[in-house]
Amino acid sequence: MEISFKSKLTPLKLSEFSIRTAAFNRQNFVDYPWTISTSRVAADVFTNNICDCTACLITDGSKALLMHLSPERQDNHNFSKVFNFISNNLDLNKNDLQAVIAGSKPTELSQDIFYKFKELLSSLKIPTTILKNGKGPTHIAYRTSTDEVLISNNIIDKLLKNGINNQDAIFNSFENVKISDADYF
Repeated sequence: MEISFKSKLTPLKLSEFSIRTAAFNRQNFVDYPWTISTSRVAADVFTNNICDCTACLITDGSKALLMHLSPERQDNHNFSKVFNFISNNLDLNKNDLQAVIAGSKPTELSQDIFYKFKELLSSLKIPTTILKNGKGPTHIAYRTSTDEVLISNNIIDKLLKNGINNQDAIFNSFENVKISDADYF
């Protein structure tokens, strides 16, 4: 798949994340109870407190889809419904799709959603950055105008305050990190 744009991964201190997302429309916030129906599609989307949930961000460069799915909700494990939501909101034949999946914990229910997202994105040949098993509740946001994925959690906050560079802050904040060729720091 040929990518005509690359998304910038930007780890932020918690206070900076709050400042940067304060301008986002609150209607574009993916909130509890973290189900398929609370997912959002807009130019700017964001969510907070990804722990054992899995968040999936997919963008085509002009809009973004953000899902934050709790493993405690049985319906969230039904990936035909997840796929329908994605395919109803994005043109999956478009070449410029990119994704980020973040979250999960090492429990069976949590891993189920994470791996289903990973398999779905792989089958759709969507380049995907993986931020697995965060070492603290993680917040992510996407801003279309800057093609930027904002990422924050307590570990990133601490590392950035101690002068650690962006790439190391990300790699030290999750147990497993894979950066897509479609993304950069």
